[in-house]
Amino acid sequence: MDKVDCYVVPQTSGTGRNIFQGGNPLSSSLPLLGVQLALIVAFTRVLYVLLKPLKQPRVVSEIMGGIILGPSLLCRNEAFKQQVFPARGEPVLNTIATFGLMYVIFLIGVRMDPRLAVRSGKKGVVIGLSGFLIPLALTASFSSGEGLEVEEDMSKRSTFLFALTASLSVTSFAVLSPILSELNLLNSDLGRIAMSASMTTDGIAWLIMVGYVLVEAFLVSPATSLWAFLSVAALVGFILLVVRPIALLVIERTPAGSPVDETYVFFFLLIVLLVGLYSDCIGTNSFHGALMLGLAIPDGPPLGTALGEKIEAMVSGIILPLYYAMTGLSTDMWEIHWGRLQLVLFLGWLGKLAGVLASSLYLEIPLRDAVSLSFFMNSKGIVEVITFTFFMTNKLIGKHTFSALVFTSVSMTAVSVPVAALLYDPARRYAVYKRRTVQHLKADADLRILACVHDESHVQGTLALLEASYATPQTPISLFLLQLVELAGRSAPVFIPHKPRSSAPQQPSTDSERVINAFFQYELRHPEGAVSVHPFTTISPYSSMHDEVCRLAVDKRTSLIVLHYHKRHMLAGGMRAAMGLRVVNRKVMQVAPCSVGVFVDRNAGSVQEELVGDMEKIVEVLRGLDKAGYDLVIVGMRHRWYPVMSANGLSDWSECPELGVIGDLLASSDFHTPYSVLIMKQQDQGGLNAAVPGAQDVWHGDDGGTAPPPERTMTTAGSSKFLQ
Repeated sequence: MDKVDCYVVPQTSGTGRNIFQGGNPLSSSLPLLGVQLALIVAFTRVLYVLLKPLKQPRVVSEIMGGIILGPSLLCRNEAFKQQVFPARGEPVLNTIATFGLMYVIFLIGVRMDPRLAVRSGKKGVVIGLSGFLIPLALTASFSSGEGLEVEEDMSKRSTFLFALTASLSVTSFAVLSPILSELNLLNSDLGRIAMSASMTTDGIAWLIMVGYVLVEAFLVSPATSLWAFLSVAALVGFILLVVRPIALLVIERTPAGSPVDETYVFFFLLIVLLVGLYSDCIGTNSFHGALMLGLAIPDGPPLGTALGEKIEAMVSGIILPLYYAMTGLSTDMWEIHWGRLQLVLFLGWLGKLAGVLASSLYLEIPLRDAVSLSFFMNSKGIVEVITFTFFMTNKLIGKHTFSALVFTSVSMTAVSVPVAALLYDPARRYAVYKRRTVQHLKADADLRILACVHDESHVQGTLALLEASYATPQTPISLFLLQLVELAGRSAPVFIPHKPRSSAPQQPSTDSERVINAFFQYELRHPEGAVSVHPFTTISPYSSMHDEVCRLAVDKRTSLIVLHYHKRHMLAGGMRAAMGLRVVNRKVMQVAPCSVGVFVDRNAGSVQEELVGDMEKIVEVLRGLDKAGYDLVIVGMRHRWYPVMSANGLSDWSECPELGVIGDLLASSDFHTPYSVLIMKQQDQGGLNAAVPGAQDVWHGDDGGTAPPPERTMTTAGSSKFLQ
């Protein structure tokens, strides 16, 4: 047997160490890895761009890229194979791909919400169960007995067949969510049902996995099975009783709107490695441990978002395509045995189609949508790739069967997803039969308005517009307030109906609560029955947020949707554009079921938030207040000291540092303003004045500590509010 080096260190001395001395850089592992990654990423991205108009998901292009680079095409050339994908490079590629995939699975778990399985009611559960049981029965019946005896490279036939039939019957959330996201269908009714059904089958698959581990251990001895059970229980207990409370504590200690401390992020990334190691030791696979760990961490900001930002770019942009491409590199289409195995795979596809379709029609889902849902539930992706790779690495199958499984699964996905996308049009639901416009509204009818706001800057303009509507008990306004929040740190969108005014918090603490409270106060300023406010929040991608807006407009029978123009006037002059909001506005106007108004608020500068990084920018923003024509500016002062400049530099020009940065600047004799200034400071109960200039002018450091580090940025809205 030829010697295969797993890693070759670059030559640093002697002749032939570079191309000028006749050397070959690809003989070393690191340059070879760079060339392989560059080729894989280039091929998969080009294929994705070419196949995207055909509604092909990313997983198809990434596996097809590996198939093109592999023995099916380019690696059939022996010279290309020896130079670019030699046998000595496989261990390095496999190690990097598997290591990165563990973090991909962890991130999938972080972004999953197990409660999604019950949010769609019985629809998701019934469709998930029927879509699992019927293909399981079909594939099990046709793969039993000696039906697959002709397959030559199978070992442990019963174990493989059980695992195969189970994997063909599962539609995983990790597979379906990115496909629906690529097609901008996350917010659609069909997308919600599909994700709920996939979560149901994921739960079944997890139980099967635990059962498989225990059975394998029992075959060794009953005592081994007991130890395996206790080991899995210990892992679950550690995640639920140790890791999750720590995650909740980190979230509690992170101020609203602030990023999570880097130390906490590093801690959780390290825990992923330890849980993966433990999972491999007890036989459950590092991927399962990473998934369980991810599920225990709350999704969304601040922690879920921070972890996603650290992991997403590298592992999802490079490592995941690498893993898919490695699957393609191991697939040789010329060695596929066409026979009974393909029939079993087809029956699994047909059984899921029939199972999902039958249950969907039973639940009174329209025929066309039911067929589309059936095709979506036949999607294959990362879970199947991991499963087939597990089969081969554990010698359950050989390369012939592996190639057949991968190629057939990719082909089914390449057919199912475009057909499903072609059949389903979420805008059909918004085509109402009765005209719901302001023009056709009766004079004495209830005016139902859906007002969409993004942040606090949209509140005053929306309220001014509502005041102009002149609501009375005889001509009431029903206001449905929808806050638009971009999806971050989650895989599935979230729709939140808020409590009515009678049970809302009296002292709002978050941005969302302050927005809602402003509209509740608007309701109180009118006579009983003139105005009713119903607040909601949607957390979803901008690309599909319009579905949430239009769905709510249909459900609440609104006559008018109010949107805000995506450009804002800034205090210091100029405009700031939010392109995500522009996407939402354009799509709502295309498919809205009622009248739509886009509000351009010329007075929005009175409540904009602007991030500044130095004193020059602060002065520029404050000078902009002169143009706004204010009579009084109220400035808030924080307890803690957050200087933009260092404390020593600040004392050189500050006249009254006890007033705070902005207050001192506005009160300065050098800052000529036409308006009065009121500087406000809240009660200090924590003894934090020691860090405020004026209360302690010089930092002595007697206790061995250091002065608090200066903040590099601050926001004018965070430290001051402007009132006319």
